[in-house]
Amino acid sequence: MKDGFVNRALNAVAGCMTAGVTVSDRWLHVTTHTLTTGKPGGPVVCAVFSDLHFARFGADQHRLLRDVAALLPDLILLPGDIFDTDGTRSNLGTAVRLLRSLTALAPVYMSPGNHDKRFDARTGRDCLALARACGVRTLDGAWEDVEINGRALRVGGIYDYAIYEEDYGDRWPASPVYRFLTEFSATDRTTLALMHRPNTFIFTDDAWPIDAVFSGHTHGGLWKLPGLGGVFAPEQGFLPEYDSGEFTFGDTRMFLGAGLDGFSVIPRLLNRPEILRVEIR
Repeated sequence: MKDGFVNRALNAVAGCMTAGVTVSDRWLHVTTHTLTTGKPGGPVVCAVFSDLHFARFGADQHRLLRDVAALLPDLILLPGDIFDTDGTRSNLGTAVRLLRSLTALAPVYMSPGNHDKRFDARTGRDCLALARACGVRTLDGAWEDVEINGRALRVGGIYDYAIYEEDYGDRWPASPVYRFLTEFSATDRTTLALMHRPNTFIFTDDAWPIDAVFSGHTHGGLWKLPGLGGVFAPEQGFLPEYDSGEFTFGDTRMFLGAGLDGFSVIPRLLNRPEILRVEIR
């Protein structure tokens, strides 16, 4: 009798886990945020997602495209890891078609993530060049000034850490990263920065006047525990303080997306794939 109860309980737990994984694997979710800058211009709606890792949401990503299109975005921002190390012809073709379809909806900006870099190293291809061939604006230590709905924007992106490291020594102010962020933020425009790894901005002692930072990399902590949040995030470890959501650092707001895929073979749990809708006012 006792063994029967235990087996039923274990089966119930396994069923709940399976359902939680299934929902978290493919059931897309939109989170809405608003950023009020006090700068002139009309509202700009940004659709943001990261960490696709070649995961699929319907044939030719039709569910992902449908949900992004429903947001009526003025900009689409992709802060890294759209590609992955498994650069098979099928995966690559799906990614290319997705990027082309996104550019038909709105201007698309992409910065690289660590798995995009691994894709390049493993395949000998250049994912940013592939993205540019699809009409995507790519940003790695670069920015672009644009005007949308009467609002002057500066959209930039960087992969390297914006953190002082010992090997810089006295050369930190002359480093490419420091120079980029200093020059990028020296404007009256609304500044939007794509930085795949949130550590790029969080753990720096320097302050740059950037209006919004968009990041990913954490996958929302992968597994979400009620009352505790995410279980694990790269470079933050277990029970990370910054798993996903909206954070404030001085005058800067960080929008940290939970991403779309899991960690390699480890699935997401109680953590639905996330698209951000950020309205800038």
